[in-house]
Amino acid sequence: MDGDYRKVSLILTPPTASDNEKHTQKKKKGNDGSSDKKKKTKVRFRVRLVFGAQFEGPRNTPDTNTGWIPSARLFPDRCNNKVAEVAGQEITNDGTPVYNTSLAMDMHLLSNTQILSSVSLTATKAFTESWTLLKIWCLQRGLLRGHDTFTEMSLGMTLAYLYRNRMVSPRMDNIQVFTVWMKFMSDQDWLGEKEEQKKKVVGVNEDIIQHSSSIGYQDLKILSTRGKRHRGGVVMPEESMTEKQTVTNCIQNRLYASDVKQKLSSAKSTDEIPKHLLESYKMSTDAPIFLDPSMTVNYFANISPSFMREVQMEAKKSLECIHFHRDNNSEEASAHRVDPFRQLFLEHIRFWRRYDAYLSVDLKKIVIPNLDETNSKCKFWGSDAQDRGTYDSILNGIVKVLTMALGDRISALRILTTGNGDEFANTISKGNKEIGTQVMIESDGIQMIPIRHTNDSEYSGLDRNSICSSLSHSSSSGQITIGVRINRETCNRLVDRGPPANETKLSTDFVALWGKRKAQLRRFKDGAIVHAVVWNEEDEDKSDSNYSFENGESLGDIVERVIRHILRGHFVKGDNDISSEAIFKLRGLLSLVEGAKSDTLTGNTKLMNSAESAHKNIVSAYEKLSTFLKKNSEMETVGINDPKSKIGLPLSIDAVEALSPALRYSSTFPQIPHALLGSADKAGNKVAGAISSDPILIQIRFEGSSKWPNDISAMGAAKCAMLTQIAEGVEEMKEKGDSSVALFDGPMYVSPTHIDFGYSGYVWRVVIRADQEMHILNGLRNPSPEAVSLRQALTKNHITRSQHHFTIHGVTSKHPSAGYTIRLLNRWVAAHMLSGQVPSEAIELLVASVFTDPAPLQTPTTVSCGFLRCLQILANHDWVKAPLIVDPEAHIHSEDRATILSQFEEMRGAKFKNGPVMYIISPNDRHDDGLWRPSFTQHLPEKVVLGRLAALAKKSQQFLINCLMTKGSASSHMWSSIFQESPGSLKSYSALFRVDPDNIIDTSCSSTAANLVDVVKDEAIHTPYYRTIEKFTLGPKMLRKKVYKNLNAADSILYSFKPIDEVMNTLRSKFGRYAIFFYNEFCPDMIAMLWRPDAFERQPFSAMHAEFTTPIDYQWGENSLVTTNSADVLRSIKCVLHDFIVDAKILDQRQIDGEEVKVIFGVRRVAKKHKRPDDESSSSEDTDSTPKEHRRPN
Repeated sequence: MDGDYRKVSLILTPPTASDNEKHTQKKKKGNDGSSDKKKKTKVRFRVRLVFGAQFEGPRNTPDTNTGWIPSARLFPDRCNNKVAEVAGQEITNDGTPVYNTSLAMDMHLLSNTQILSSVSLTATKAFTESWTLLKIWCLQRGLLRGHDTFTEMSLGMTLAYLYRNRMVSPRMDNIQVFTVWMKFMSDQDWLGEKEEQKKKVVGVNEDIIQHSSSIGYQDLKILSTRGKRHRGGVVMPEESMTEKQTVTNCIQNRLYASDVKQKLSSAKSTDEIPKHLLESYKMSTDAPIFLDPSMTVNYFANISPSFMREVQMEAKKSLECIHFHRDNNSEEASAHRVDPFRQLFLEHIRFWRRYDAYLSVDLKKIVIPNLDETNSKCKFWGSDAQDRGTYDSILNGIVKVLTMALGDRISALRILTTGNGDEFANTISKGNKEIGTQVMIESDGIQMIPIRHTNDSEYSGLDRNSICSSLSHSSSSGQITIGVRINRETCNRLVDRGPPANETKLSTDFVALWGKRKAQLRRFKDGAIVHAVVWNEEDEDKSDSNYSFENGESLGDIVERVIRHILRGHFVKGDNDISSEAIFKLRGLLSLVEGAKSDTLTGNTKLMNSAESAHKNIVSAYEKLSTFLKKNSEMETVGINDPKSKIGLPLSIDAVEALSPALRYSSTFPQIPHALLGSADKAGNKVAGAISSDPILIQIRFEGSSKWPNDISAMGAAKCAMLTQIAEGVEEMKEKGDSSVALFDGPMYVSPTHIDFGYSGYVWRVVIRADQEMHILNGLRNPSPEAVSLRQALTKNHITRSQHHFTIHGVTSKHPSAGYTIRLLNRWVAAHMLSGQVPSEAIELLVASVFTDPAPLQTPTTVSCGFLRCLQILANHDWVKAPLIVDPEAHIHSEDRATILSQFEEMRGAKFKNGPVMYIISPNDRHDDGLWRPSFTQHLPEKVVLGRLAALAKKSQQFLINCLMTKGSASSHMWSSIFQESPGSLKSYSALFRVDPDNIIDTSCSSTAANLVDVVKDEAIHTPYYRTIEKFTLGPKMLRKKVYKNLNAADSILYSFKPIDEVMNTLRSKFGRYAIFFYNEFCPDMIAMLWRPDAFERQPFSAMHAEFTTPIDYQWGENSLVTTNSADVLRSIKCVLHDFIVDAKILDQRQIDGEEVKVIFGVRRVAKKHKRPDDESSSSEDTDSTPKEHRRPN
């Protein structure tokens, strides 16, 4: 009962369905006339009878509160559960406070019920409603009815304590009582950690070197001892008494005081002997202390310290939500962007959504240490096995020792147990005849274990082995699952420094915790020689499944290594290998956007293996280019009135602003320096003849001047002249031998709007932002539609994009995993052939929302957690009825939010059908007219695309959570399925076009045949990211160039060579009103087409719009003379795709028969060779036109 397997209860269950069928068959045999009646299904229910104990005897005696059990036997330091053997241990006399409380609880069932009844009579409505709110709040967070969580009784008792202590009054309403409860739980020092934190601060002020926050032994000092004299503890007051009076008059307390006197008189040292009963509770157990009036029952006896930390953290967040919500108009409240009711009571944030990382350990591999003084492991855990039981002791020990070792690297660590997860188990399964012998494992249920059993029962009755196996049954088939919330600010610390040498006991504990091989004496810069643990070396058990990623320290890699080291040293048998088990699940997702850590790579190979280093190198080159442009555009006076710069510009460049995703750490595959474009890295035998990446986009702004023309057309010509002069000026400096242009190489392409050139190995695109042009357009009194359109385009491309860049750059700089999450989400979107349909800026804003407004959860630290949160927003956000407001720096105040909501409702209309489908608002979306409008999602994505995106996100999120729950999925690549299109999903398109393989650079990113498995080559691990960017760097195979010393091949390099992207732009611009086109930009091996629902509606005839139309043969109407000619549309599409595709398959043959399809797509070019039109293998009516090498296995 209540998670305690030692408490007895009787479950009464009605007959099963099979019993009803037998009874019905007997009636049929008797021919009683009831066989024709419809059989009624009985309601299924269970009745649980709890057995307690009641004592009837004289009052005011020592045993009044304990009945037939002597009162002294229920002191927390007494042992009442001496077991001859617990997992091979010898008999000990350690106190059994949990077992003692379990016995006392049976004696006080009626008295506890009377306490709740008396309080409910005082404040009937408020007490009941606040209790209900608390239960809902706890259930949504997995804090109720669990293995080590609140019970309904203990939750109600905390409310009763507030009423009896007059912390709340009967006049308060339910929300006020709820708020006071949150403050009480968050402020109370249940674990004694607040007192120790105060001592930490004092220590820092006294000696900043020896007591810095990076010293690992501080947490060891706090948690290594079970007893904490200074932590808080509360006692339920008797009615009409204060808490102090209750403690003073308590019979149990006075009995303990007399018992202590005898101990003190005979003891040599009295420091370790508790002086009063409450102190004895504090020193005997790790659990929080909340005693009943008799001081024999600890309502929180089963509550673990990790659970209480979670409660206090959640209570603090809930208080912030209540006090600083969007209905509050204060400046402090404007920074909090939460809906209180939804966050507190509607958001489902249980175990699988709460933590950054998860890992599982096989329960069979864990062994409780021998209770021997020479055994260093027993210093930290295992001594409570005979009190709590084997399973509880293991769980508490894992949490305790890991928390000790990890310290401030984490903010929370919890074990998956019954009641806090999302996994629902069917309590009635086939094959079990007796329901009463099953273990009840429900999401919100209470763990129960049967005492009796039947021959066909899965469990064999109540003994310690069955208890352990039964409880482990709820933990993913004998596994212990650990959830970790990582502190991004401290998780990358490389050194855990031990205590000073003069603290002998702490030094011994420090070495015992980490092991003699790991904790070694080291000398530091301040001259101290202390034990320390360093994490800059590779693990001894490094394998292909637990390798480290580049920049992994800031993403939780050290936390994972610490956990693996502690589990291996303190919990796992020596002959058991957990190197492939104790790793974070879904860690392989990072392999799609980052390479494996390697110390042997150099130059461009190093940049290809590390996305973070590649981005930093691009930023470094950008800073050099920015300095060059600004320095060489400064005016130098040549004559009296002839100021001129080195590059010949008439105006100085005032600012160089970044616009490219590569400069804000969000480019999925950043450019790698090209050997022929000014890179310092030497060229190999072959180099790319075409750069397949987008140029790095920047914009320049000139100083204010009256030299700009006042005509829009002339302004465009002036900007083009400026770009031409930059190209000519650089060439002139090269001819003069100026060393400052040494990094410029390759051709320069000048267009009316931009200039492309090579610098420092990268391809750059420079555009000009002329503020004078904006002033002219804003000054027009009656602007034409063309002028309005031009002004909106210039505002979006130059102003909004620049502001957006700084917003996202701030997010990715503050949160290292945000950039990785953006890149991973881009890969996921592209894998489902949605490239170009979802703006990249919208993806960046989605990720920014997850990392800057995570309420009611914490900010993600790992990439897998951030990715799951993004999928959750895509799947669950109500895009029809609510805008998504992204405000990383809290620039949007409450008045602005109210304005945004009102404008959104006005734009949507009464039926919520108008306006942008994906309505994302950021601080950069306030326009000059005072209106808030989405800048990047005004037209895209379309409704059908957003619907598909939400459905895919929901399925992907569910699949990834199932991967977390599945046993043995840590080192597998099950997650890779969400990055591929299934054959069934391809059937939903109207037509499929297979692209010529010659136009594909890398097939490992394919939507249908992706290879996302790590490959070991030359003893190095090549992740999917590394293999893809390596091929992208080499470019298309047919355009690769050989390098010769006496020939300059740089002038013939093509920039931004992306033919399929150009084809897709042509298809969408020309045929976008008839169909929607889909493809994967990273591997465009297939192009999909989907007819629009209104493409074939009848329409009136117009000579101006007669293209792609055909007359209707029947049922003519006034406005329905023609309809779309699908055959003509397909013929035109074929003309556009003629040189790019090798096969086509029409799945939706609207108004077109199979013969016509053969005529349109009868002759196709196949890679490497041509096939006849009548070739069977190239027929468009083939059941599967996918080439064999591209087909997915069944």
